[in-house]
Amino acid sequence: MKKSNMKEKLTASLLAMTMTASVIPAYMLTANAVSVPTVSVSSEKTADLMTMETGDKYSGKLAQYASTGMKSITFTVVADYDTSFSYGFGISVEKSTAAPKYWIEHNSDGEWEADPENGGYSVNIKKGVPLDITIDLSDLDVTYESTSKYEFRSYYSAHWDNSKKDMVDNPITLKSVTVNDSDTPIVTTTADPSEEITTTTTVSQEDERVNVIPNNNKHTNGNNWSFKDNGDGTATISSTVARQIDDLDITLTKGYDEDYYMANPSDDPDKPMNSHKFKFSDFGLTDMDGVTIESLTVTIEPDAPMDQFVYGGGLNVQKGSPADTEYAKQVAGIEGKEKASYWYNDMGLEGDGSVSYFEELGVEFGVTPGNGGKIFDAGDYIEAYWEVPAEVQPYTSTTTSDAISFQYWWGNDTEGEEVESVKLTNAILTYTKTVTVPYTSSIAQEIGESLNHTGKESEKNLELVYADFDLDETQDVYAIRFDISAKSDIGKMIYNIGTGVEERVNEDYWFQEEQNFCVLEAGDKAEIMWIVPTRAAGDETHENGINTKDGKFQIGYYYGEADAISVDNVEIYYNIPETTTTTTVTTTTTTTTTTTTTEETTTTTEEPATEEETTTTLEQLPQIVWGDANLDGNVTISDAVAILQSMANSDKYGLEEQGRLNADVYENGSGVTGKDAAVIQLVDAKILRTTDLPVTQEDLDAFLG
Repeated sequence: MKKSNMKEKLTASLLAMTMTASVIPAYMLTANAVSVPTVSVSSEKTADLMTMETGDKYSGKLAQYASTGMKSITFTVVADYDTSFSYGFGISVEKSTAAPKYWIEHNSDGEWEADPENGGYSVNIKKGVPLDITIDLSDLDVTYESTSKYEFRSYYSAHWDNSKKDMVDNPITLKSVTVNDSDTPIVTTTADPSEEITTTTTVSQEDERVNVIPNNNKHTNGNNWSFKDNGDGTATISSTVARQIDDLDITLTKGYDEDYYMANPSDDPDKPMNSHKFKFSDFGLTDMDGVTIESLTVTIEPDAPMDQFVYGGGLNVQKGSPADTEYAKQVAGIEGKEKASYWYNDMGLEGDGSVSYFEELGVEFGVTPGNGGKIFDAGDYIEAYWEVPAEVQPYTSTTTSDAISFQYWWGNDTEGEEVESVKLTNAILTYTKTVTVPYTSSIAQEIGESLNHTGKESEKNLELVYADFDLDETQDVYAIRFDISAKSDIGKMIYNIGTGVEERVNEDYWFQEEQNFCVLEAGDKAEIMWIVPTRAAGDETHENGINTKDGKFQIGYYYGEADAISVDNVEIYYNIPETTTTTTVTTTTTTTTTTTTTEETTTTTEEPATEEETTTTLEQLPQIVWGDANLDGNVTISDAVAILQSMANSDKYGLEEQGRLNADVYENGSGVTGKDAAVIQLVDAKILRTTDLPVTQEDLDAFLG
């Protein structure tokens, strides 16, 4: 291959590469580009983190550094040949004029921009000599939310192969990442930054190739929760959990997607598909209040061991939002996308259907689509992990009927033959639920009871009584925490939680969501925070759905490498609702009658008359402006976005009290959920009028036919 052809090939590949901002690789810049990061030779030997080929990225969570802050970050890289290495770096920051998308990139001039025209750097690496690349973060307003992250990306690396008389791709080994001059291995982020749990990604020693996308699954352990007493009668509770669907038998066949059937319609119910969409309700979610979808992990079982497995993902998002990749195609007039919307989708690196392909057709993506994942040496039991991009998460849809998909793009076996179809047998959805609820106090007790998933049914479930925690009908329960331990590693822990409820919640007086929860790597200890779903916890009128007077609740242990676990402690977080005050006022009235005659004056005083007045003290309700969630005086799509963002991160985007009252437009009195945002979108689309608000489901059925 001629050198010029190699450059054309690399240019095409790099243009299709997924980057958060539009970045031009450093090898394409002028010779005068400034390389600002500090570069030094390192002699320290550490375990390799991953091997980075062109297009690969290493991503890390920021929440773990909240207590110390990030002032600098150092990536130590090494190469097997003398090479020129081009790379990029991006990081989550607080929203500002310079960072309107909560994300910022280091450009080639050493400055920070949201969308740099010239980005990336180029450094020379000597064969076998570790090189430290240090980036100064001291001037950035870094954000440490649970979804915040940084990315280190390989744009291009090659060396001259004299035998081929051409440039040849040269993978770079990322040996370590150091933050603030402190060694930092790959970590699993916890919701509470003070609870730092460290795990190491497994890297094959026989082959340098590893997953293109590192597994950053937040819920690899059972300590991903946080609790904050807001001091105003409320508390904000957050918990990252995973839900599992077992015993699936879904065939995925490459090459057959929805676009294919758009051009080649078929009524065959068994027609081949390369993807499968899971509704959130399939995982047992009964409400999406405060839910942020984090990731989807699936188990793939091909008929024979595979060498490479290439895949992507997608999910429902708000119509017309920056994350709506299908709407962007519709706006650009792409054939077959006239009605497409509400969906984000990964796209390949090159060829038809890639990001560059659509951009050449005039599509302007608000969020640059990801390019999926690739697993080398995949084998015959593949756990493929897909993480919802941080830029997409604020725009995800929030109804239980919405979906997330897994897509099989391409793969080959160990003989190099393409694999047409694979079986999807298991799926795990990881999400974070964050709610702000009324809060008075909590009560904890030592339990010390054992559960054994290999024993009888009674040995698998632990039943507890609310009354034993001194709770009665005056308390509303919003969350329960279970402290778990075992004498050995539990591994993947499968469990579920249920509670007794009032008849208005369930005529069987019991509430338990379908599909079990799981902790992927529980270790020998786990802390499980269960946030009671809105349906069972009650609503904004503080009507309690849980029967705390004489009801019960339970936790069940259904699978784990340890046969037995111990429920050591249980803590219940509750609220005592305020009651309406009735005041009795007694008024005494004296009546005087005067009678006058010519002989004398007589004054008669009647007995006092007593009159009782009963006054009920009620708070004066503010004027409601239905749909105006953000209090800007208008009802637009911005109000729907405000609702969804408040559900995803109530600490950062919480609605004001008046806004919450205005936002409750669907089944008013049921609380603010994603359905309220959906109704406001109907107003924005001119399907409903503001005078139609609030609406019931019956109203919607009539409007929508």
